Amino acid sequence: MTVKARQEEAPSESRSPPPVVDLADVPHTASDAARSLYAFFDGLRERHPVVQARTDEGEWYTFLRTETAKSILLDTDTFRTYHPDGGESGYFEEELLPASKDPPQHKQYRQIIQAPFSPRAAKALEPHMRRFAAALIDSFASTGRCDFIADFAQPYPALVFFEMMQFPMEDLPAFTKWEGQFWTLPAEDPEGSVRKSGLESLREYVRAQVGRKRATPDDSLIGVLIRADIEGRPLTDEEIVSYGVLACIGGIHTTKAVLGRLMLHLARRSDHRARLREQPDLIRRFVDEALRVYAIGESFRFAARDVEVDGCPLKRGDRLSVHWPAVNRDPRAFHDPTEIHLDAPAPPNLAFGYGPHFCVGMHIARRDMVVAVEEWLRRIPDFSLPAGATVMERVWGGAGLYNLPLRWTSPGGDVDEQ
Repeated sequence: MTVKARQEEAPSESRSPPPVVDLADVPHTASDAARSLYAFFDGLRERHPVVQARTDEGEWYTFLRTETAKSILLDTDTFRTYHPDGGESGYFEEELLPASKDPPQHKQYRQIIQAPFSPRAAKALEPHMRRFAAALIDSFASTGRCDFIADFAQPYPALVFFEMMQFPMEDLPAFTKWEGQFWTLPAEDPEGSVRKSGLESLREYVRAQVGRKRATPDDSLIGVLIRADIEGRPLTDEEIVSYGVLACIGGIHTTKAVLGRLMLHLARRSDHRARLREQPDLIRRFVDEALRVYAIGESFRFAARDVEVDGCPLKRGDRLSVHWPAVNRDPRAFHDPTEIHLDAPAPPNLAFGYGPHFCVGMHIARRDMVVAVEEWLRRIPDFSLPAGATVMERVWGGAGLYNLPLRWTSPGGDVDEQ
């Protein structure tokens, strides 16, 4: 990987531009491993270190290799979360804290929320995670079938999130509707009105919770933020709402998406199901590897100066991204990268990002998934995809599976192929 300042006479000026990839053309069939978005980007990464991604919302350069990703995310002077001329955030259209801040401000805003997302906080949530997971699985285990996305992966992380935030559980159905609206595909919402409506509803809900928690303090994330200060001043309500909204849209969907993928993997791999049943201590290793092999999403930045990266000339203000599914399966960085390895400790990966903006919620998300797999295999030890099932996935606007039908023999969880 090379990063260098551009010069007028630099040979890169005559280079061919990176190929354009229209994300609408990426395969959407997840049950066929050869046609999944992961296989597509694996092949693309080996042909090109960078491509120009295209959607109905615009174009940007996306980088596909591990060392390049690390260099981009560590160079916070050259690659910024905000457009260098102001106005536009690389993450979302408006500021969401702390992700939208660049160093050195980013560190100040991030330190405030370290404790609510710490390993200790994740451990304290574990009994609630187990209670939620067990109740959901028990609600359908005797039927011998479910759609894993609708019946488990969607409600489970939302329940854990509400417990962490200490939001009233009776508000969860409305909240889930708004969160789903935010992740509506651009093709289904070309003007963005549904997404904007969902985001604004989430914002207004969090704002109401800030008011409630100011009147009745607690130890939730919002309670911590209410008591926090930046450079000697308390956070404003708008800043607290910004933190809360990012936690909403960042914490639930990503966990749902990876849970769906790792369960699809187990449905296909009877050998891995058997290993995890016989050696449940391997589940943590399995989850770490699944997070890498089935990483989702992108991290967006803007070039703050003219620069060349991997032979791609970027101009000041150009939008770019690091593509996590491609980066975490790069054979230059990981041995046999498309396989989940259970016989050796999982090497460090970039599933939760890299550099100063790595995911602050990683400890809770990881424990969420470990508990889910443990409780599932305890109740449904064997399961499979029904014969002829087609599993569809989305590749933009929040990657993940649309559906995941699973079958097993009831009771006992043995496989039912019907």
